[in-house]
Amino acid sequence: MHPGSGPSDRDNDVLFPPIREHLLRAGIAVCSFDKRGVGGSAGSWLDAGIADQADDLLAALTVFESESPQGLPLGLFGHSQGGWVVVEAASRGVPVAFVITNSGPGVSPARQERYSLANKLTDDRVPETLATYDAVVAVMRERPGLAAGLQQLDAAGVPYRELPGLEFVFEDEAIWRLFAEISDYDPAPALSRIAGPVLAIFGAADKITPAEESVVALRAAVRPELLEVEVFPDGDHRLLHGDPPRFVDGYLDRISSFVLGNCRPPTGLE
Repeated sequence: MHPGSGPSDRDNDVLFPPIREHLLRAGIAVCSFDKRGVGGSAGSWLDAGIADQADDLLAALTVFESESPQGLPLGLFGHSQGGWVVVEAASRGVPVAFVITNSGPGVSPARQERYSLANKLTDDRVPETLATYDAVVAVMRERPGLAAGLQQLDAAGVPYRELPGLEFVFEDEAIWRLFAEISDYDPAPALSRIAGPVLAIFGAADKITPAEESVVALRAAVRPELLEVEVFPDGDHRLLHGDPPRFVDGYLDRISSFVLGNCRPPTGLE
């Protein structure tokens, strides 16, 4: 199980434990780990783009495989940004039995962040704010350092500090560079190379990942016979709804049934 963005640990805050417990009760073994520089892991998550995180995931998969019964079918589960990571990892020819993306965008990080930003805006300045965001991404594509990038934006009169929820990007060199590195990651080539079953789960009420647009992108990239899509009408980014928040009905069972249906143990293995 690979967590989402930021300094996420093996539990992805509080999201993974109930999913993990459900899978364990269904007889499915689970492995999750702290991202670089988080919990028990060395390094820094700020140094790891999508491809680097996929390297880490494959390293974890190798360790898990070495400590498991021979021939045990193995699959990948990635939440949010982790969806890009598991797709990238699975595209490299490793023998995985299945891939599950949980609110994992089918579009680029830049496009996903634009959608998220639009959902934070409530005034009539939405077009102007999104134009500001587009200008920031355009500068980032040139890969200047933070100081040089902000100088370009200031010279162009771009009011980048007015972007809600993105202030942190303009305050830290490492975050700026990471955002610039991953922003144009296109999952389509990796999705087209995946040779095993893929389950893409979304919540229709997700304000962070563009579910509808992602489904279109997934259907265009993944071989039709390999792809299953499940969109839960009331689910948010974490497939929660209600007060207090709880998983939408059928969510956990959908995961375990997909895993069990695509993870048959070899003959004689218990």
